[in-house]
Amino acid sequence: MRREPLVFVPWWLSLVMLAGCLAGKEDPPTTVATTNTSEAGYSKKPVDPIAANGKIFEDWPKPEVAIVITGQQNGYIEPCGCAGLENQKGGLARRHTFLKQLEADGWPTVAVDIGGLIDRFGRQAEIKYQITAEGLQTMGYDAIAFGPKDLRLPTEGLLALVAGDASPFVAANASLFEYAQPLRVVEAGGKKIGITAVLGEEYQKEINNDQIRFTPPATAIAEALPKLKEAGCDFLILLAHASRDEAEALAKQFPDFDVVATGGAEVPPHEMRRIEGQKTLLVEVGAKGQYAVVLGLYQGDPPIRYQRVPLDARFADSPDMKQLMVAYQGQLKELGFAGLGLRPKIHPRATAAGDATGQFVGAAKCGECHKTAYGIWSKTPHAKATHTLATTNPPRLFDPECLSCHSTGWSPQEYVPYQSGFLSMEETPLLEGNGCENCHGPGGAHVAAEAGKDLVLRDQLRQAMRLTRATVEQNVCIKCHDHDNSPNFDDHFDAYWAKIEHKGKK
Repeated sequence: MRREPLVFVPWWLSLVMLAGCLAGKEDPPTTVATTNTSEAGYSKKPVDPIAANGKIFEDWPKPEVAIVITGQQNGYIEPCGCAGLENQKGGLARRHTFLKQLEADGWPTVAVDIGGLIDRFGRQAEIKYQITAEGLQTMGYDAIAFGPKDLRLPTEGLLALVAGDASPFVAANASLFEYAQPLRVVEAGGKKIGITAVLGEEYQKEINNDQIRFTPPATAIAEALPKLKEAGCDFLILLAHASRDEAEALAKQFPDFDVVATGGAEVPPHEMRRIEGQKTLLVEVGAKGQYAVVLGLYQGDPPIRYQRVPLDARFADSPDMKQLMVAYQGQLKELGFAGLGLRPKIHPRATAAGDATGQFVGAAKCGECHKTAYGIWSKTPHAKATHTLATTNPPRLFDPECLSCHSTGWSPQEYVPYQSGFLSMEETPLLEGNGCENCHGPGGAHVAAEAGKDLVLRDQLRQAMRLTRATVEQNVCIKCHDHDNSPNFDDHFDAYWAKIEHKGKK
């Protein structure tokens, strides 16, 4: 019997559709559109995520077991949304909705993750890891491996996650006080799925922690594999957080595995790939949690079907995961910048000019002389960037990863404030928005020189504040308009530039 492709309703239609339809109680429409709301406004054409990214599960009958494989979230617990959520993929809230839909359709599901939940260090990364781990456990994940940056977190926090037989965390070759489980056996759809996980030797070199001891991946697998066979497993999975070459070598060394899952390409391949000369599938999950890979197990021909699932705007946001995002932002607010270990740094373009050295003064001060430029800026989304954070659900006014591009006076790639940069809407209201000084540098010295009598210094600072289009395109805008936050920026720079270009001192 032909199965209709799964189609999901995005959150932005929830105001006009019945809740029962969103829960899967009624058949949603096969095509959904919305309006592109990216900050440049270069396109107002309707965006259809299914047309853009393809249908899923076409002609799939119900599988005996659906194995969902994810990983390498790299800290992207939700899409930024700066370029319009409809243009971006990923996020725990969409992933949870996807898994719930499989469950609602009666598909016996086994969910596994190769690890790599975070990509940074520090207190915010620790909180994000804990939130993600809670999210994956709420989703019912059966096995979660560790990436190298996961294992660089404080050991006490990791221990709390791995302790206990019910923990889904698996590490065959990384011991954490002897608590980490080397393997798991999961039953679904009348089948036993055996899972083990290793961290590749290249990644082991990144970790310097005496409380974590490593063994070579092959040694750990050789010990775990017989136990999985003794358990009578019908299907064997190796979660190899390793380079693609190392993962492929392990697959060839241990051909009993049905699947070896690894990071690999930025985007998962569209088609299923087998290791040459053997039954083993090599599954590459991609990066930033933007996709899930689903393997359907069947008795007939073919015995395995493969589907790359884009976690795009066709999926509604899960209320459970949205609550986790609220909790996450609440923790950031409670800790504050000091509690997150952030210390203001000196701006690289700060100049020695008495008390005005490197001080941010705000766009309104710039506008006293540069009236035309200020008028153009004030009509762009840049001027409302901080207000945007205040009106999101939940608000993100205390999240350094958001403030770094949505306020004035932060390092956008390091997520720390510069000295005299934005602190809050109450303490530093003049620095709201992505203001002039984020591109031109702090203006305190320039303002002071204009009021002074040192003409040489005045001219030097005027020159230092000037920017060319080439400099802006190559070195300035991309610090915030990177591929993650503005995926179409490189292709549409002219459209972006036309919205904010300003010249001279009028």
